[in-house]
Amino acid sequence: MKDIVMIDGRSLTARDVVEIARFNAQVELASEAIERMQTARELVEQAVARGDRIYGVTTSVGAKTGVPLAPERVDEFNRRLLETHNLGHGPTVPNEVVRAMMVILLNSMATGRLGVRPLLATMLVDALNSQRVFRVHMWGSIGQSDMSPAADLALDLYSQVTLKSGEALALLNSSALSLGMAAIAMDDLHRLLMSWTITSALSMEGFAANPSILSPAAVRSRPFEGLRIAAETIRAQLDGSYLFSTGGPRHLQDPLCFRSLPITFGNAFDSFTFAEGKISIELNASQNNPIVSIEDNAIVSVANFDMLSLSMALDTARLALSPVVTSSTERVAKLTDSFWSGLPVGLIEEDSVGLPGFNGLAQFHKSLASEARLLAAPVVGELASSSHSNGNLDRASMSTVAARRARELAELCRSLLAMELIVAAQAVEIRKAVALGAATTKLFNFIRSIVPYVAGEGRVPDPTALLSALDAMEYDLSELVA
Repeated sequence: MKDIVMIDGRSLTARDVVEIARFNAQVELASEAIERMQTARELVEQAVARGDRIYGVTTSVGAKTGVPLAPERVDEFNRRLLETHNLGHGPTVPNEVVRAMMVILLNSMATGRLGVRPLLATMLVDALNSQRVFRVHMWGSIGQSDMSPAADLALDLYSQVTLKSGEALALLNSSALSLGMAAIAMDDLHRLLMSWTITSALSMEGFAANPSILSPAAVRSRPFEGLRIAAETIRAQLDGSYLFSTGGPRHLQDPLCFRSLPITFGNAFDSFTFAEGKISIELNASQNNPIVSIEDNAIVSVANFDMLSLSMALDTARLALSPVVTSSTERVAKLTDSFWSGLPVGLIEEDSVGLPGFNGLAQFHKSLASEARLLAAPVVGELASSSHSNGNLDRASMSTVAARRARELAELCRSLLAMELIVAAQAVEIRKAVALGAATTKLFNFIRSIVPYVAGEGRVPDPTALLSALDAMEYDLSELVA
């Protein structure tokens, strides 16, 4: 964990956002960022003094683009512009996401592109470091700037500040909620993806699956980088496993939820590389209009609020996880089905009552998986057209919805992962599979330290205790099995 994160407008990472938002790391604004902001603000004030026509700075916005602002009423315009967009209602944003939103806004200010005074940035720093809580509503953004949520934050944080020319629009014309929520969700999903890859190795031992899919020959024959990473990761967990012994695997051809493991996880790794690359750039890019260019000594009208790149990145990541989720559900189903597993029905020893054992858990897993697959549906094709007569906002990226779905998907995947771990451990033990891989032995022992083996008359465990333990380690199994 980091104690301090330096904000300079150029090097923010998704993990930095998590450290500040979730673990309350302190924030420090780099001196060069303050100087950059001051230079950019002077450029704005010079343009105002000259009487330049600048969108949202010396003119109105939206349907009234081009209408000049009376200099003596700029203060009133800024206040009322925030109030006009303060329409938030419905559910409120979790505190860690509000903090992530604040980090993104602060980093955006630090680029100098917003042209706001350093005062606004230092107030954000103070609010973050004092862990001040703000009420921000989740609804109200079509992804072309998170205007309504931004108004919630700005009206509270800057209630005692008179905003200067262009500052209200700079605060509104921000996609900080979408991007902050996306940064946290992608950090969570990446760890879940790696941990699920590790978990699949234990499921292979529970099923007595054929490890030929992990062979160098198999990897060389389909040279995708993600496939290589997935195969090598699973293979490393199984080092020393009985699966590599004569008579270890039960079948020449396993069901695809086992046989396609490197392909399923590999595709997700490749897709995440694409998505994380886009988000890494976006974290230190401008999402505002207009932008202040210190390099060109100019203020330029742009469409940087169009968050198509973020929506596409998040859609790609969510879609990549859909087969991962489906594959997990099929593994859980087949491990609990005696026809496929060769183990007792429901993975429990026969008793006089005839209970179905883990079959109920398998159904619960399927229920959550169905919801997860619905969340994977892309949003970039959605049309949220403007009804303004000038048609100024005639398409939308829906990035806030994309980020919300990514966050919700991460929540579901936590439970799906935990349930597969429980089922895999039960299958391994009832099969009396020995020896396990060195890494999967550690994973099995970890599960058994929390969830006991279920004998014939035992009760199938609730995943809550395991979820709590996994939550404490941020669902990162890589250190556990190292």
